[in-house]
Amino acid sequence: MQVGKILFPITTLGPGKRLGIWVQGCNRFCKGCSNPELQIFDESKNVSPDKILEATLNLEFDGVTISGGEPFLQIQDLKALVELYNDAGYEDILIYTGFTLKELTERNDEDINYILSHIAVLIDGAFDINLVDNVPLRGSSNQNVWILNSRYKNKYEVLMTKDKTVDIFCFEDDIHFIGIPFDGYDKLYRKLLTIRRGK
Repeated sequence: MQVGKILFPITTLGPGKRLGIWVQGCNRFCKGCSNPELQIFDESKNVSPDKILEATLNLEFDGVTISGGEPFLQIQDLKALVELYNDAGYEDILIYTGFTLKELTERNDEDINYILSHIAVLIDGAFDINLVDNVPLRGSSNQNVWILNSRYKNKYEVLMTKDKTVDIFCFEDDIHFIGIPFDGYDKLYRKLLTIRRGK
């Protein structure tokens, strides 16, 4: 599986303290994409689902969020990853995809059907910069938040009433803003970059 980054703890892409996994590679190139660095496929970033699980199980997380990139362009690895985390006791798995739920189900693919029946939430649809709204979890109003496991319905519905926020991860040569962009997001990002460059 081509993986762009793994971060913990994520608090902005689902309830609780979450493990965030971003796959590498997407062929949509949506204008205003929040992760343009993850659009290009890169075989040097191949990691087996087993290794991802092994490297993260020592962390204490409440759920797993998988984004990208486009996770459903790596279906077999995505299915394996979902299965591994399910077997480890994690059912609260949220996946972002540019495909619609209808497009995925109409493919009648065994691996896709497994994934959809073993995750808590799917957020579907390609990001549209002209339809940005203030609803948490999704980037634009054409996207849907599908709660596929009713056990998590209340938890996610409560989260959807809150404001959009971001997690900020600062590394030596890099800054990651994690969350769905909101009004003023770009100004906050540039301000932080300016402050760090001045150090």
